[in-house]
Amino acid sequence: MEATRQLYWNIDGKSTMYLFAMIAFVIFIVGVTKKITAWQKGRPMEYDKLGLRFKMFILAIFKHDKGVFRGTFRRFMHLGIFYGFIMLTFGTLVIAIQDHFGIPLFYGMNYLVLSLLLDLLGLMAMIGIAMAAYKRYIDKPDHEDYTFDDGLLLMLVFAILLTGFILEGLRIYSTSDPWAWWSPVGLFFSFVTQEIMSIQSAVTAHAYLWYIHMLLSFGFIAYIPYSKLFHMVSSPLNIFLRSNSSIGTLTPVDFPSNDQKSLGSACLEQFSKKQLLELDACISCGRCQKGCPAYLSGAPLSPRVLIQDLKRHSMDRSPFFRRRNQNKNQRIIDKVISRETLWSCTTCGLCEVKCPIYIEHIKRIVDMRRSLASCHKGFPPEVEKVFNNIYEYGNPWGQSIESSFDHLEMSKVPLLGDKKQTDILYWVGCFGSCESRNQNVIQAMLNILNKAGVDYALLGEEEKCCGDSVRRLGNEKLFQHLACQNVETLNRYKFKTIVTHCPHCYNTLKNSYPQFGGHYHVMHHSEYILNLIKSEKMVLTGSYKSKVTFHDPCYLGRYNALYNAPREVLSSISGLELVEMKNNRSMGFCCGAGGGRVWIEDEKKINSLLVKKVIRTESNILASACSLCLTTLSGAVSHMNIDIEVRDIAEIVSDAL
Repeated sequence: MEATRQLYWNIDGKSTMYLFAMIAFVIFIVGVTKKITAWQKGRPMEYDKLGLRFKMFILAIFKHDKGVFRGTFRRFMHLGIFYGFIMLTFGTLVIAIQDHFGIPLFYGMNYLVLSLLLDLLGLMAMIGIAMAAYKRYIDKPDHEDYTFDDGLLLMLVFAILLTGFILEGLRIYSTSDPWAWWSPVGLFFSFVTQEIMSIQSAVTAHAYLWYIHMLLSFGFIAYIPYSKLFHMVSSPLNIFLRSNSSIGTLTPVDFPSNDQKSLGSACLEQFSKKQLLELDACISCGRCQKGCPAYLSGAPLSPRVLIQDLKRHSMDRSPFFRRRNQNKNQRIIDKVISRETLWSCTTCGLCEVKCPIYIEHIKRIVDMRRSLASCHKGFPPEVEKVFNNIYEYGNPWGQSIESSFDHLEMSKVPLLGDKKQTDILYWVGCFGSCESRNQNVIQAMLNILNKAGVDYALLGEEEKCCGDSVRRLGNEKLFQHLACQNVETLNRYKFKTIVTHCPHCYNTLKNSYPQFGGHYHVMHHSEYILNLIKSEKMVLTGSYKSKVTFHDPCYLGRYNALYNAPREVLSSISGLELVEMKNNRSMGFCCGAGGGRVWIEDEKKINSLLVKKVIRTESNILASACSLCLTTLSGAVSHMNIDIEVRDIAEIVSDAL
């Protein structure tokens, strides 16, 4: 006898099943349609490289690699649920095809193997649900604000799986199934049921329980678009549409066709379609929040809460929940998201690195900041002062162009305006020209360039602020004014490479200026110094006897994946012992100055949290490779009265020449 079983054994309500199936799928389709319609109200989005996107999508979804599902517990929890439901869905389709088209798929070895896989992966799904319940209601490491929807979904899915296995056990017991050993979980339940009821009672219980199982299953399908579980659709779609550009890449605004009133995202409709999709894709896992420097410092920002607040706002405005006379284009700022929340973000990008489904928090926050450009007193007073200084003087401090370079003996510094052509254009940045602590870095870099015999020059008084902070604060118009001025200046001269010691200048010149016709070969000074060392154009004869730890600047590491060069430079110096902080490389902790935060007064100091991490390394030197980090960390060490020397890698190398 060939191995198989009777489909729909003991069931006489197939017609009822089709009726409920139709109702469930209609409700499901209506819900999905409403979601898609809501996404379509956003600004257009661009995507390309469909082949590469599909490949990345398959790897992320089916491999469940640690880049997407970080943490062994969570990874295997989700893996069990995911593959369990994939298998159960496949088994249901096989049965449907055989029942409707008579194709013998559920026979012989196919039947036995499929029965075994359905039981084992179904059990994996139940274990995964139990793990999820443990993480949410017993362990609770991330947050404790799980909603009714979370608990309802866990109970519903577990009930579907449990009733399915009980039904299988009742059938095996009632029919004395000779192939029961290929359904081990069902066989277990058959042993349980035969201890508590007769065969006749089992047959009756099976008939009633089948209807309960059916209603639970179709209710689950109908509920998907209206619950958190819709991430089964939206999260994979968001992964497929993930940006191929580096973290923090911003979209320029075409000002001739956009007035200040339409800048940024003041309401939901001004977000892009992708940004609206992200509201439904977010699973509120809290990984973005864990490690966020603003959140940990006590500032009113949690990337997770920000997304969830916008999601609730979008649901309040949906046709199912919209209140009468509610304004369609309701403003977000001050109504849903406070200004204090927006100004708290350092744009460090750690939230985006941690997010398993590639939600882009930085673009969203900067877009909302941009919308404040049209508001009266939309920016904090100290930020307005910075903007005014840049407009008038070309730098945030409001120093005259002549006085900005007083610390340099300009008669001994080659200027590109005089040379017209050079190999290396050294971009000093506004911190290098105007801020006292970074002026020492400029002197160190000039010493290195001179000792190595490099053909270099500076722009001097022709160099203006690159505009990084301006753009991240939301003043896109001023940023484009600066960018166009600098590009016009740079394009007048001939040079091979721009070298800068500031990652914010580096990122802007390299990744933002091409949007305005400025295409240059840009190197961070750590890369260039390493090249000089490896090519033996300079020899490090000095020696240290110190422990050094290196702080990864956000705009150098996460934004541009430049981690090794600074470490190799430090390792090339005799006597320096490099000790890593616990949070390093892509998980490095922000100093708190990015995103324009360096100009905003704040009692909640992120830099002190970073210095505490430095103390744990027992290092004598905190090495930096960023103008802003050097300033904020030097201030924190001084304020905390700690015996740690904060130095830029150029200063360390210069002393070792």
